[in-house]
Amino acid sequence: MSVVGVDGCPDGWLAVVYEGDTFARACTHEDFGSVWETHGSAETVLVDVPIGLREASNEKRPCDDAARAVLGPRSSSVFPPPVRAAVYEDSYDDAKALQEAQTDGSLGVQSWHIAPKIRQLDRLLRETVADARGVVREAHPEVCFWALADERPMAYSKTGQPAAAFWERVAVLERTDDGILADVQAAGTDLGGGASLDDLLDAFVLAVTASDLTGPLRTLPPADSAAAERDPAGLPMEMVYSRRRT
Repeated sequence: MSVVGVDGCPDGWLAVVYEGDTFARACTHEDFGSVWETHGSAETVLVDVPIGLREASNEKRPCDDAARAVLGPRSSSVFPPPVRAAVYEDSYDDAKALQEAQTDGSLGVQSWHIAPKIRQLDRLLRETVADARGVVREAHPEVCFWALADERPMAYSKTGQPAAAFWERVAVLERTDDGILADVQAAGTDLGGGASLDDLLDAFVLAVTASDLTGPLRTLPPADSAAAERDPAGLPMEMVYSRRRT
């Protein structure tokens, strides 16, 4: 059975596919509809985009709070998504004004930059393909690296120390899949300019997380905890991760 890790990239979406415990291929897609059309038969599709969204609420998503708590020095990599209505605005100024009207906070530029991708996924899950629910799930690459590193946050920032950060994350992945560096190299060569090294590593860690190389999928917050919550559309506010098999 195949699993897929999906990350945003300049060409749209980067998908890394594992069959069982083996890397199969990497490809790019212009929109998430194409991702689902191509990979809809997968057992799990983990995507680095917020899924469960707030609507006119000052409360933070429980998964964002839980992720920041475990990531420590990498907690800034988790930023709050817009409320659902703001995702559908056409301009940053309009989205920011709506965010401020419906919450007690504002809307960061980083959050707005991923709004088009949140919108694609939200439409697919709510309006287009009900069967995608439960297959397409939210994951955060830094949470996945934390879990595969025996619950240790990464020491190096991808923005401040990119070379050290790259090799630190490769080393974490190699503990689970010792051939992964060659696979990353092959995928990068095949894709050409369609994805950056960051995009590749993020998509790979999501795919490895869902693969047979790791233990059962877990969530932040735990699915059976009082903090577990769904949004008004019934979509879970969760981040998926898994641990190394020992």
